[in-house]
Amino acid sequence: MPGDLLTGPDAADLLEAAVSTAGGHLRAWRVTQVDHRGGVTTVAYQASVQWPTGQTNDVLGATFLAADDEPSPAPGTLTLSDGEHRVCVWRLPDDPGLPGLTTVMDPARLRRLLRSFGLDPAAIGLHTELVSYRPKRRAVIRIGSAGEVVVYAKVLPPGEVEALHRRHEMLYAAGVPVPRSLGWTEDGLLVLENLPGTPLRRRLLTPGLDPTAGLPGPEEVLTLLNRLPPGVLGLTRRRPWSRRAPQYAELVGRSLPAEAERARQLGEVIAIGLKDAPQGADPTHGDFYEAQLTVDGAGRIVGLLDVDTVGPGSRIDDLACALAHCEALALSSVRHAARAHLLARSWRPAFESRTDAGELRLRTAGVLMSLATGPHRVQRPDWEAATGRLLDRLEDVLAGK
Repeated sequence: MPGDLLTGPDAADLLEAAVSTAGGHLRAWRVTQVDHRGGVTTVAYQASVQWPTGQTNDVLGATFLAADDEPSPAPGTLTLSDGEHRVCVWRLPDDPGLPGLTTVMDPARLRRLLRSFGLDPAAIGLHTELVSYRPKRRAVIRIGSAGEVVVYAKVLPPGEVEALHRRHEMLYAAGVPVPRSLGWTEDGLLVLENLPGTPLRRRLLTPGLDPTAGLPGPEEVLTLLNRLPPGVLGLTRRRPWSRRAPQYAELVGRSLPAEAERARQLGEVIAIGLKDAPQGADPTHGDFYEAQLTVDGAGRIVGLLDVDTVGPGSRIDDLACALAHCEALALSSVRHAARAHLLARSWRPAFESRTDAGELRLRTAGVLMSLATGPHRVQRPDWEAATGRLLDRLEDVLAGK
């Protein structure tokens, strides 16, 4: 499989070539993310690199180029070929799909950017932290003084950033508690204000709390979704996670052949069960789950994140997504299972009372199939066993357990 070239031992030669051209020497590396999209594999790495000035921890990326793709002209990228495959390799911030990274991670350019949005760099501070990164797709950078976040920079392919800015404007004007967008740049940067509250996922994972303390009830969730304005229906419709269960089942099988047939059968059950389900004409978030929410001390929802996927769809898909992520979070750590299960048990009856319970189970199972690709994608140490546990839980959900 070509993807093995980017994840197996041979990847060391690619990464060494990438850093040596810049004057470094690769000392150690590990895969942190594997992304299969449109038949193309892209991989992110954490690497220890020795430079003349000292040793650093760097983020590297690599992706296959199709036969008709031109080598990337972006500075800092390197195209390598073994006569059969061509691979583009880079070191952050030189991601060829996210040129805005070079702006936000350069102090001088970042100062100019902040001033252009009416912000005072001296007051904000220029401590930056890479919060999340998916090679060639998106990144989030936290900007602020030590211990205090002031703004976030979301980095996207340049052609996508203005549309996301418009989404934020529309939702903010409608009273949805999304981050206010301060503006965007031609190279793909969106600057967002910080949201109040505590991320709900952090609340769920905080040890020592009363299991029932500070968690939003189902009515809080439904009230928030009801605030999505009618203008959302004019945006691009996105195919929901549940409708892509067979494709995700195939990815599970490719990464874990021992589970290929079980995943295929489960994906087929979900697809058949949803074959005649309507698309829906509701304003939806599209990727709605606990990590997208912030809450106050009483558990009231005070913030909604990541509105890239907002558009027309079916409300039941947002509810299924929320339940599936609770199930997956509970499986990710025994220590945190109780509170995540508690949240799912709190939400499920109310969600079922407002939807078709059987369809909700099917759609929840469909989201779980998409999440079953996650342990391999982020290279969890026990990703094979974690994938199996997700498929086990998917079967239980379909059985109504």
